[in-house]
Amino acid sequence: MWAPYDCYLSAARDVLGLDLPVHEKYSWWEQAAIHGGFRVLHEKFCLVCDFPEVLKVDDENRPHCETGPSHKWRDGWSLYHWHGTKVPAAWIENKDGPSPKTVLAEKNMEVRAAGIEIIGWVKMLDALNAKLIDRDDDSLIGSLYSVTLPGLTGRHLIVKYTCPRNGIMGQPVPPKNHIDGEEITTVMGAKAFLADTTLADYLPPEIRT
Repeated sequence: MWAPYDCYLSAARDVLGLDLPVHEKYSWWEQAAIHGGFRVLHEKFCLVCDFPEVLKVDDENRPHCETGPSHKWRDGWSLYHWHGTKVPAAWIENKDGPSPKTVLAEKNMEVRAAGIEIIGWVKMLDALNAKLIDRDDDSLIGSLYSVTLPGLTGRHLIVKYTCPRNGIMGQPVPPKNHIDGEEITTVMGAKAFLADTTLADYLPPEIRT
């Protein structure tokens, strides 16, 4: 923690062979970076925080934990993150997550987006006054909705469907398929995007597991 720039400085010395007189004074700061985390400097002393006892990240090495704090120190102080975005502790600690009203009231767009992911699009559809665009009789294929997100312009599409393994799901899809540039106007078009193909080539799976 707080070590990336120290890695850069020490690499210039240890890997590239840069030898400067100031490195002797820098060595004290370097030791603080190696053996501790956050630190506060004073003219007469330096406060160095110990490393956290809990430090969790996602597959992209961003701070993240779905069930508790991403960072937790031994004195109990904690930080909560959702895929790199700092969120309120209650959003994670509450097993039901935050309420849609709470998330939509959040002014920070990144935090609001994280809250929507925590809740899930299925719960958010009613709160966003979603407009039904298309529906298939097969619940496994589902329905396509259009929603308006506070602070954002343009059309935002959500496909809602039933998964045999995970139950009712909701996933965002873009206005256009990235493969052929065709606009997504039907639930089949949305499912084609999720299957990484075009509407012309998409065939719903005959067997769902």
